[in-house]
Amino acid sequence: MRSSRRLGWRIGLPAVIIVIAALSLAPSRGTVLDLRASGAVVEPGGTVATVPPESTDVFIPGTSVLSSADRTDPAVAQQIEDDRDWLAVGQLPGTGTPYAGMAERALLDLRVLTSASGALMAAPVTAWRHVWPRDASFAVAAYAATGHHEDAADVLGFLSRVAPADGQWEARYLADGSGPPDDRPKQLDGTGWVLWAVWMFAETATDEALVDEVLAMMRPSVIASANAIMDELGEDGLPAPSSDYWEKQESEVTLGVAAPMSLGLRAAAALAPALDVDPTAWNDAAGRLDQAIEERFGAHGYPRTVPDGGADAAVSFLAPPFAPATPQVSQAVRDAESALLVPNGGHRPGEAWRKDVDVAWTPETGLLALALAGNGDRDDAERLLTFLDTYRTPLGSLPEKVDAEGKPASVAPLAWTSSLVLLTLAQLDDGLPVVPAS
Repeated sequence: MRSSRRLGWRIGLPAVIIVIAALSLAPSRGTVLDLRASGAVVEPGGTVATVPPESTDVFIPGTSVLSSADRTDPAVAQQIEDDRDWLAVGQLPGTGTPYAGMAERALLDLRVLTSASGALMAAPVTAWRHVWPRDASFAVAAYAATGHHEDAADVLGFLSRVAPADGQWEARYLADGSGPPDDRPKQLDGTGWVLWAVWMFAETATDEALVDEVLAMMRPSVIASANAIMDELGEDGLPAPSSDYWEKQESEVTLGVAAPMSLGLRAAAALAPALDVDPTAWNDAAGRLDQAIEERFGAHGYPRTVPDGGADAAVSFLAPPFAPATPQVSQAVRDAESALLVPNGGHRPGEAWRKDVDVAWTPETGLLALALAGNGDRDDAERLLTFLDTYRTPLGSLPEKVDAEGKPASVAPLAWTSSLVLLTLAQLDDGLPVVPAS
């Protein structure tokens, strides 16, 4: 018995090795993720509800009302009319292009995600039902770019009510305005994004009375936020390490924090005359920060971290409309777009991103599309827009992710991606205002 077992072991071992080797060479199954919601609607009373992925319902054209709704109900009929009237008031970017339908749904989804208080939820599902200053700021910019400045003012109004006295914004806030939902660390990039949102609003609005009202409301926040950025800059001109849009703790300063903080200082300096503030200190600080970014990050092709943190979608924060175009940044954007491409045609956040590397994140794809559009690379920007359009949910909303099988995944609609699609199309149509250089 002992000898037969030994013989069996000797015979089986090579076979096992062969099987293991074959398995190692076989293509692995890509990451498959669930879609948690196909879209969102506003129920009677103002509650935002999700539509399950398996729903066969569709939206009534030009509205966020489902076709299954009782159109004889006066409240339903009024919502249909309100949605269509609201769309007609503004401008829809991408009109006359294959992306018009995506733009309309993105804009209507932003409206659904914006409460009467101005609280802009990142998405209508669980942990996303909070207000990130970053996502809210992009929504302000998207509303401004499409002529919906009153809605932009509402979102800024919410931000003004939760604004920290010291200018150090929390990572996110409860939608009721009562404070942060947890103790996750503050994210310094939010400070820059809010300042840019205020500048974008003021730069595009034509109602002077509304601009004056919003600037008066946001003046304390603008001053505190710009001063907070200045206080964060070290002797090398860069801020301390902080979490950024990757939502993870960092031990090194990232481009995803440094670039938005530069944007914020430059936006504050541009707003200073209207706020009756001397911008000298902000301009000086912005100059130091921009020089540090160019010398430290630019010398290595603008990676996530210096010197070899890999390409990161955050390089788009240095391109139009966030800053004037430069040949170096334009090339870095093209390089990042190529380096971060995943097989399904979208993009991951960065080369250092290790989780689900075959999954595309729609915000990062949208950021690169916006940067490419700002750099004048229309064909490539439209290629990315086509990807986003192709992988919308059955209801037409933009999801957070697209998995390895080319299916929309995670949550939908995502406010950040919706805003980025609208901004990219607006950039391709007529261009967006660019925050001046320091």
